[in-house]
Amino acid sequence: MRRRTAVLAAIGPTARVAHLGSAALTVALAAVPVIVTLARSEDVSVPLILAGLCSGAALAWAVDDRAADLMGSLPVSSPVRTTLRVGLVACLAIVGAAVIAIAVAVGPGLPPDFGDRLAETAAAAAVSLGVSLVAARRGERGTGPVGVTAGVLAVGLVAALSVRWPTVLPALAPGSTHARWWVVAAGGFAVAAYAGRDPGRRTMSNGRLGRFVKGRSGIVVPSRDPPCFGPRVVQGAAPDPGRALHRVARSRESDLHLDGRST
Repeated sequence: MRRRTAVLAAIGPTARVAHLGSAALTVALAAVPVIVTLARSEDVSVPLILAGLCSGAALAWAVDDRAADLMGSLPVSSPVRTTLRVGLVACLAIVGAAVIAIAVAVGPGLPPDFGDRLAETAAAAAVSLGVSLVAARRGERGTGPVGVTAGVLAVGLVAALSVRWPTVLPALAPGSTHARWWVVAAGGFAVAAYAGRDPGRRTMSNGRLGRFVKGRSGIVVPSRDPPCFGPRVVQGAAPDPGRALHRVARSRESDLHLDGRST
């Protein structure tokens, strides 16, 4: 119950620092070809494919955490905060895609293969999320644009290669292999789940715990690593509160001394 209350309390602050505006702009730009096609009374099948891919790829904006140092003080882990951002951006993308679909349905009507677009959208979302989380874990900044580009281009690349191997790779057109887009989506989400786990629980062979160094005592300090994973924890024995406060005080004195020298 206490954890559920903490997660619910973190939804508001997480929504305020999430890139919801960037995700909404991505979906809005994807709707432009659909609107132009509707105004010209032309076939909207291809613009709907592009809108679906961009709406799914907008999920990459959920990886950027601009307030990691601030949000790290909340009693929720960094994977939980990432999950909250993914859920918020996904809801926004679904609403935008639904508005586009309603506009097409009111106009010329939805194409017969409209339901097949869901698999491609899921594949774009999975690839964009997986690439963004991997990029954030490797220390890259600005993972949102990287993930959006990767999600759209990956689906386009697979569709282009399906011309060479039509019996293996899925295509955008309906066919016997079209359901394999769900396999691509499953692979992307599996990579995202692996890359989005808590880095503090990953043990490396060189005696380090991910990006966290072993020590004789444990202390939580603000992380200066990619802003997706929150505070940095030095693993070791049970923390000594007095020693921890002493280290924090010395760190602040050192920062003030450096600031005085720089001025």
